[in-house]
Amino acid sequence: MLKLANINYKMAIYIFILFLLIVPWLNTSIDFKQNAGIASQEDVTFYEINPCKVSLFEFLRSNPKSIYQNHFHFRFNNYSSISCFGRVSGLTVIDSDFFISIGTNTFINIIFQGLICLLFLKFITRNKLSISENKVSNLAKNISILLTTYLFYFSVFSEKRFYEKQLYYVDFDEAFYKALVFLLFYFIIYNLIDIAENRSDNILNFLPFLFIFHSVISGTNITLFSSIFIYFGIISIIRKESLKKFNKITVSLSVIWILNSTESYYFEPGKFRGFTSSIYEFNSSIYWCIYFILLINGIWYLFKTKSNKFKFDKFINNASLTSIVLLILGYLGANLPLINFFNYYYFGQQKFGISRNNPFEFNSWAEKISWRGFYTSAETIGEFYGLCIILILYSYSRKKTINKIETIGFVASFLGIYFSNNRTSMLLAFLFSVYLLIEHKSYKRNATLLLSFFGMILLTYLVGIDDLTYELDFITTRITANTNSYSFEGINSSFSRWLNTNYGSGGFLSGIFGFFSFIGYFLNRSQRWGIFFARYNPTYMESILGSGPLSLGQVYGETPIAKTETFLLPHSSLLSFLVYFGFLGVIVLFLLLIIKFLNNRKSITTLGKMIILFIFINFLKNDLVNYFAPFTLYLVFMIGILNYNNNLFFKISSPSNYKNTGNETKENKK
Repeated sequence: MLKLANINYKMAIYIFILFLLIVPWLNTSIDFKQNAGIASQEDVTFYEINPCKVSLFEFLRSNPKSIYQNHFHFRFNNYSSISCFGRVSGLTVIDSDFFISIGTNTFINIIFQGLICLLFLKFITRNKLSISENKVSNLAKNISILLTTYLFYFSVFSEKRFYEKQLYYVDFDEAFYKALVFLLFYFIIYNLIDIAENRSDNILNFLPFLFIFHSVISGTNITLFSSIFIYFGIISIIRKESLKKFNKITVSLSVIWILNSTESYYFEPGKFRGFTSSIYEFNSSIYWCIYFILLINGIWYLFKTKSNKFKFDKFINNASLTSIVLLILGYLGANLPLINFFNYYYFGQQKFGISRNNPFEFNSWAEKISWRGFYTSAETIGEFYGLCIILILYSYSRKKTINKIETIGFVASFLGIYFSNNRTSMLLAFLFSVYLLIEHKSYKRNATLLLSFFGMILLTYLVGIDDLTYELDFITTRITANTNSYSFEGINSSFSRWLNTNYGSGGFLSGIFGFFSFIGYFLNRSQRWGIFFARYNPTYMESILGSGPLSLGQVYGETPIAKTETFLLPHSSLLSFLVYFGFLGVIVLFLLLIIKFLNNRKSITTLGKMIILFIFINFLKNDLVNYFAPFTLYLVFMIGILNYNNNLFFKISSPSNYKNTGNETKENKK
């Protein structure tokens, strides 16, 4: 009887999934009797005079080539009425490309995409039935859910300028819409947290899947899965198990950041959507300060209470599976416009997957072109693939065997890192992996020297021999030169004025910036960082303490610069942190990490040191802190490595106990 009930439950889940995948795109106008028109470059008048009349399904039936031909591009129109959901709201032809606008509605998106997130969590293994000492009381749970809901509700009204373009005819001051927004978030967040809490023992093991399920609701600036960590952050404060020193310092600074945000600068989040403020102003600063504090506390609390449930075997297996799925979804999305469209919606992407279908492509100068596939950023996903390679080979070096998923995951990661053209991650993955494989050998010392030699040869090749021939003065002034070249009609940022006045004077700060320029040159960041400093216009206090977490509006809206080829982001988490927390915050953070590392260096294993170095280098050269998945994953690693016995944290099951699935051992089975 129990088995039959199990089958019925699974069947109901599958039917519900099928419903979510198909039904929204079958919505058609009952009164409209005409067949969908055939789209052609010569004539698209049918869709001009009949907006929101035919469903996506009807369009595909009349235009089957749009499913697989790359000159078709399906795009969402979140500013549509509910009745227009799933229908073609417009069609535009630009050159030979067709852009098909599909009507969606942000309120409906919250429900549909929220239900999809709930279904994903359902596949995480439930906690054991034994009573946990960390179980949350019903009162604390309900209070925390209400506060989490209110925080996300407040975010909508704190970023009105963003949501005015996303919410169809919504009066932000009307009580009905306020209640509607709150109730929709409450319904999704309550169920999301209820499911997550019953699976909290295994959440850390499933963190790699955040690179697939971004959970950014279309039409919002919200990452839904972050609500789980916000909830646990509130729980940690209620139970007096939060990061007390961190909270005192950050709350004090938040008062300064909030009071200082008296002006208003809009920032289009773009591919940072869901994890970056869309506007720099008073209410938005309140939201993002609270959000950041609770997020850090939640991640810390979850690790602290569930670290004993962390299974490195499972984590590596899930990371391998993630790399496989990412590569498959990326390739399918690049070749099939319809899959690209569905990827964006169902996985809550921040940006549509790449449409260039040849991941092996080179430009006219015989340079490999980066291919990001499914993910938002080629560089960030290249880092993930590099980390997967290191972890899989670490697992192999310990148990001298590898299961099918890890084998396929290794191949997928190898292809993925090559496609992404992240040469730094390639180099680190190669050096670290080889070292791990020879670590226990008798020729370890000689092999290390040989490996270092080959590493220098590879580094020289990746950087380029020509770049090593320039004089030091030229290399260390590239950022300054780029900063000045992008000044707009004589308008200079406060930092560029400091550079022009003080750089090269031989002082301590001048020397630090020269070293920073030296690194930037070899990381191919001179132009991007120069553009950043052309914009960076802090007051004295802002340069010391920053402008507040996850807020780039001021730096991108305050100082105009000369036209750039594309909208170039900082391409450095260090520079993002400089905006958020100022020079003092960055210095204190690194000093604390160094002290923590030195105090715990005896318990930090080789793999732990490698991961720290891997994160630090990529922190310097990439915007990883502006994406929820890498931010969460790397923070968990840093917490685990610096605060936990690495031999237990990175424990690999022995071959005799290791199952082919990589998900459980014989002991766990018992």
